[in-house]
Amino acid sequence: MPNLFTTYQTDIDFLESLINQPNKNYLLNINDRKIFIIRLKKFLSLVDNPQDKLKFVHIAGPSGKGSTVTVLQELISSTGLKVGAYTSPYSTTAIEKIKINNKLISGSDLHNILHNIIKPALDKYIIKFPTEPISYFETWLALALIYFVQQKCDWVVLEAGLGGTHDASNVIPAPAVSAITNIGLDHTEILGNTKEQIARDKAGIIKKSSKFLTTEKSKKLVTIFKKICKAKKAKFIDLKNLVANYEIKNYFDTPRQRDNLNLALNILDVLNIKVNKTQKIINNFKLPCRQEIIQKNPLVILDGAHNPDKIKNLVEFIHKQSYNKLYLILGFAEDKNTKQALQKILPLADNLYLTRFLVPMRKAANLRDLYTQAKTIKKINIKIFHDPYQALDIALSKSNKKDLILIAGSFYLAGELRKYWISEESIINKHDKKNKK
Repeated sequence: MPNLFTTYQTDIDFLESLINQPNKNYLLNINDRKIFIIRLKKFLSLVDNPQDKLKFVHIAGPSGKGSTVTVLQELISSTGLKVGAYTSPYSTTAIEKIKINNKLISGSDLHNILHNIIKPALDKYIIKFPTEPISYFETWLALALIYFVQQKCDWVVLEAGLGGTHDASNVIPAPAVSAITNIGLDHTEILGNTKEQIARDKAGIIKKSSKFLTTEKSKKLVTIFKKICKAKKAKFIDLKNLVANYEIKNYFDTPRQRDNLNLALNILDVLNIKVNKTQKIINNFKLPCRQEIIQKNPLVILDGAHNPDKIKNLVEFIHKQSYNKLYLILGFAEDKNTKQALQKILPLADNLYLTRFLVPMRKAANLRDLYTQAKTIKKINIKIFHDPYQALDIALSKSNKKDLILIAGSFYLAGELRKYWISEESIINKHDKKNKK
């Protein structure tokens, strides 16, 4: 009889295997991308349309989505309501994508939904519909929606994956609130080369009769949002400075994260949900691989920052730390603007260890290119490691108690090395016991 973790690994292997289905890559053609929602709607019709049985807050944006979704979930759930949250990507274990009241879905619940509902529906889909089967991301989203219905969630806070208009998460009916954290130049090869193009794509989450909020400060982009709200008969709501009512420290003590918190507080205000534990939640808020202090003496910080906006926020956070030398372990995905990211973060570093993540489903950035770019930006000790654990071992052996080791550039890298301190198996076992209480 396989144990819980073995069953979990088998289930994850199956979900990841969906990437090998003979689907065409529709991402690069804007006219093709509508297929993501079309095929997911067809699949959801086979599992009793869970998206039609839930109330949503829908959040998009290149950065800050995960923080906003998670703190909003914590705030609402503190009132006694049951709140589901779906986020992507994950750091250490895939079940981090799906939470209710900040508890991860258990391996047992994941297995039961996958085995009894998702797999039979995938089989039926092939016979019933001529469209291609749903993707890995879409399967996870369907699984989450089914779980939230089974658990009778009062609210679901849903993070958009890529863009907005054609993102699979846009399969939901009109949310009570939709929000865009900000607009940055990320995934430009798919969403457009200008912030205006990207803003219009992300604004696809705005729907009739819903309310819309954003932390975006560009007047030009805000004007685009206002015009789309008017055309779709949605209500544009200006943000109040609600964050000023609280003492801000720890996680939210950077301009970007302060904006994310203020957005969450404004969404609460729009929903007319009163929270009594706001200051306590702010004080204790943490997220895996987001400014995560995983060790002290030497200080080790994990952060998945990979685009210029996230790197800027990370740099501001690092400036608040006290340390002597900084050992930077850095790895990126292939599609990131690595030169811009390096220009922002390398001034902090005394030693640079370039490496890659071990996830086979994503392409890592070319290490030779990273090395060449880094040499032109700052003259420091640079080493290359194909094995990220070797990079970590060297950094830990060379650093002293007053130094800082920073692991950044990718959630996949930060999440992989997080296993040095917290194993995936321990997370699975912990949450299975927690959810059975």
